[in-house]
Amino acid sequence: MGPGVLSSGASGAGTRSGQQVDLRFYAGVDGVYDSSVQPVSLDSKGNLVTINGLAGVEATVGAYGSHSWKRAMLGLDYRGSFREYNGNSTYDTIDQALALGFTWQKSRRVVFNGQLLAGTFSNGLGSIGAISPTFTSNEVNQASSLLFDNRSSYVQGGLDVTLMQSARTSYSFGGQGFEVWRQSSFLVGVEGYNARGSVEHKLSKNTSVGFTYQRQHFDFPKAFGQADIDTGEFFYGTNIGRRWSLTVRAGAFHAEVSGLQSVALSPVVAALLGQTTSIQAFHRVDYYPSGQATLIRRFKTASLNFSYGQMVVPGNGVYLTSKSDVGDASYSYTGIHKVNIGVSGGYSSLSTLGQGIQPYRTGYGGAGFTYSLPKSLHFVARYDYRYQAIENLIYKHTGYRATVGLNFSPGKVPLSLW
Repeated sequence: MGPGVLSSGASGAGTRSGQQVDLRFYAGVDGVYDSSVQPVSLDSKGNLVTINGLAGVEATVGAYGSHSWKRAMLGLDYRGSFREYNGNSTYDTIDQALALGFTWQKSRRVVFNGQLLAGTFSNGLGSIGAISPTFTSNEVNQASSLLFDNRSSYVQGGLDVTLMQSARTSYSFGGQGFEVWRQSSFLVGVEGYNARGSVEHKLSKNTSVGFTYQRQHFDFPKAFGQADIDTGEFFYGTNIGRRWSLTVRAGAFHAEVSGLQSVALSPVVAALLGQTTSIQAFHRVDYYPSGQATLIRRFKTASLNFSYGQMVVPGNGVYLTSKSDVGDASYSYTGIHKVNIGVSGGYSSLSTLGQGIQPYRTGYGGAGFTYSLPKSLHFVARYDYRYQAIENLIYKHTGYRATVGLNFSPGKVPLSLW
């Protein structure tokens, strides 16, 4: 069997350094420092408020890994944090993130893959935002794209069925429903679904080809607007030598979007009404290329990943249906004795399909480190950085978070958080 091109079920949750690992539980206490928080609020002069220099204490709990039965496997990744800042209780928070995958092989030819994503977070920085499950579809957990540090809660779940016609050819179909809630009344949530199907054929031991089709629907309860997106892509996957694997998807999407946009009034009408802009409804149809390329290098105790993709996403509460370009790289190492290291960085952009506002761009990076101590204790440190900007406008914002602490987690290998 050649490399699988579409990840789902248990294979998309709980992995570390590119490998399935046994279930592991942990709990700890960290000191935390946030350099700059951007809430949804204005000062008396009408400028955005920025909260600088928040220091405090954070308690964390979590679990990750997989468990196998004769015909089934469960993959789990859960992280929770309870943060309290010194002298500024307004920004105390509880963040949670869960990624759960389940695979059940009903028979030699039928396999079921279930996925569940759920969580709540108020800031795109830190370990909560670092969870990036490799599920087939992920419309909800896009922490790095948040424009404001305001609470978002989300849930997404679905099921796929794979029918294996032969040892070389398989067919898959399934779907998911999802919803995102924003705490601020100024930010727009989203609800919707996706339905998909694919065919995959193994050309050889090392190479797979196929085609996938997906239908997405976004609806924005707080705002007038919805979107229907049809995406068709050919895909190709191959192993390069013993350690490298490459997957490529390429195709196009058709987006039909309705909503509201701001338009400039003519000078005569502006003088008559005393305003320079107005709001009008729009309906537009767009065609864009879509796809993704992922290159993975696997070592005995580490993995190196490079990825770039273009897709349609439901936005971040300010930007609604948008074309997104995302590129990232990550390295994860889990030594057999004492050390776990995770390093990642990337870039993303949102360009709205119809709202008529300037693109939003963000760059982000982070590094985490754990070191095993006696009596099941682990020293943990992490640093995350984010840069945000709206093109051709004054808005630019940078911030970082640093955490240092101790975690308790029994186990024979180092605690692997990233």
